[in-house]
Amino acid sequence: MNNSSEAYRVTIRQNLVVRIAKVADGTPGTDNLSNGTRLAMNHQRNGCIDGEYDFSSIHSAKDFAVLSLDFIKRLASQNLEDLQAHNFYADPTWENLLAAGRHGGKS
Repeated sequence: MNNSSEAYRVTIRQNLVVRIAKVADGTPGTDNLSNGTRLAMNHQRNGCIDGEYDFSSIHSAKDFAVLSLDFIKRLASQNLEDLQAHNFYADPTWENLLAAGRHGGKS
């Protein structure tokens, strides 16, 4: 038995929404929360939100895409504030907290 059906897929690469399209082989979650949880887990595990996320409606897909980009925008804004506030006289090294392998904030 085939559990896949027509769905609307949000594709995210390099933390950017690159496509929203109707697909014939989609597997939408039972609710939008499942995709949000998956996105958060991808970010925690991989340092990025890349993936393919399926939805049963184009409106849910669009809303998710907007929220995904807003999530990255907020992370980048925090990162910019951290860079601007860094005291390079006291510590000449600054590391981008969004970079791979730098999870969990300052040490």
